[in-house]
Amino acid sequence: MDDRFSGIVIGVRDYSENDSLIRIISPGIGINTYLCRGSKKAKSQMKIVTQLFAHGVFFGRLPKNKGLGYLNSIDQAGLYQQISLDILLNAYASHIAELLTAAFEEHDPIDHWYQMLVAGLEKINSGLDPQIMANIFEIQLLTVFGVQPNLVDDPIDHTRQGEFDFSEKYNGILAKQHFAMDEHRLHADPAAIYYLRLFSRLDLEKIHSIKVSDKIKRSLQRVINLIYDRQIGLKTRARSFIEQMNGLEIKRTNND
Repeated sequence: MDDRFSGIVIGVRDYSENDSLIRIISPGIGINTYLCRGSKKAKSQMKIVTQLFAHGVFFGRLPKNKGLGYLNSIDQAGLYQQISLDILLNAYASHIAELLTAAFEEHDPIDHWYQMLVAGLEKINSGLDPQIMANIFEIQLLTVFGVQPNLVDDPIDHTRQGEFDFSEKYNGILAKQHFAMDEHRLHADPAAIYYLRLFSRLDLEKIHSIKVSDKIKRSLQRVINLIYDRQIGLKTRARSFIEQMNGLEIKRTNND
């Protein structure tokens, strides 16, 4: 009898001319890889599982001893329509999926992150800012990667209110009265630091509307990228693509 499990496709690789390796995140069993035979055939009923973020109830064999699982069929199959149609939305969703894949070993139980991914994809699909959704994942995953910048208070006098900047020297926020203590502080927009701190503790599922200016979003992303580049050493393929897209958009705007 087949195993039955729900989940979301977060990775697809070719295995042979007709077969695919499908990475699925599922409640209770975490992230696992499954062989799906015949999925690339034109008339295959399993062709939908070769699309990122396809979701539904899967039937097959769960992996054993850290080997491959097998997919035989899918029920209640669906796609996040807007994400599947919009290349930029898909890129941000892919960035989140790549971060989760890098942060966790296969078979790790990660129910909190599964529920958070479901909420994030639904919100991106419904029109909420995809960068903001990705930023929340980026910031809250830092502890999983073993990186814990202090976003609570100034390390000198434990100030929690006022204007702050990000300091690599102090690995976290630095209050305005202590800016002179780090001549290499990031000079980030104070509003970006506000959102950096807010997103570190925000429940993504409770967000229904959020608007942040492009200027502040660029400053916030700069801080996050600095942490990922220098302290984790991780840059996803999707992030590289997003940066290329943003660069092209800036050039197009400047030429208009």
